[in-house]
Amino acid sequence: MSFNGKVAVITGAAQGMGAAYARLLSQRGVAVAVADINLELAEAVEKEITAAGGKALAVKVDVGSPESCKACIAAAIDAFGQLNYLVNNAGLLSAALLPPLQDIALEDYQRVMSVNMHSVLYMTQAAVPEMRKQGGGAIVNTSSIGSWQATGIYSVSKAGVNTLSVNLAHSLAADNIRVNAIAPGTVDTEGMKPIMSVEQMAAWAKMSGQATGQVAGPELIAQVGVFLLSDEAAFVNGQVFPVDGGTVIRI
Repeated sequence: MSFNGKVAVITGAAQGMGAAYARLLSQRGVAVAVADINLELAEAVEKEITAAGGKALAVKVDVGSPESCKACIAAAIDAFGQLNYLVNNAGLLSAALLPPLQDIALEDYQRVMSVNMHSVLYMTQAAVPEMRKQGGGAIVNTSSIGSWQATGIYSVSKAGVNTLSVNLAHSLAADNIRVNAIAPGTVDTEGMKPIMSVEQMAAWAKMSGQATGQVAGPELIAQVGVFLLSDEAAFVNGQVFPVDGGTVIRI
């Protein structure tokens, strides 16, 4: 999978799956914008990548703000001159701890929907004009197997990511821009640690239908996303892929 000379913007890239995307793409010759609301952590990932000989730029972004999303894309263009890939990975896993929908505070509802779902549209709208200049591109959105479960506002927001991905894939196909989504299962990331221990994640996975109770590392998820960005996946579009060790079985 040759990515040499390409440029990617990755949101939520200061840690977890986003940082895994940044490292994997950089190793393949991609210049990466490490976009995150936590600039200090994003800068640490930038330094790690540049120390290894890659090209990276830390960018502070609030993905819940359309203006901040536009500024993020502009910063990547200023630094690298083009845009080929977008990974919409930022999200609030803490949404899973909020009260059920009938009791949730409206400000919490609006914030979760803005960060987890609306941000996909905000970032895509900002990125598409730059991808058109390159003759096309590829977008991978982070959903969740929670989008097919009843886990309150988290489920609602991730189900929105699924349908956004399918609709964007359809409407952007004429621009040679592919859009797919990944629905991870249980993944050991920094965002999960306040919610569940690794042992609890394994138990949850088995309870949800996974045969082994395996908990994935971030790289196992990002590797699939890297493939979906690549030219080898040129005929893959508008799909939502569970990457969950067999938790969700669809026949």
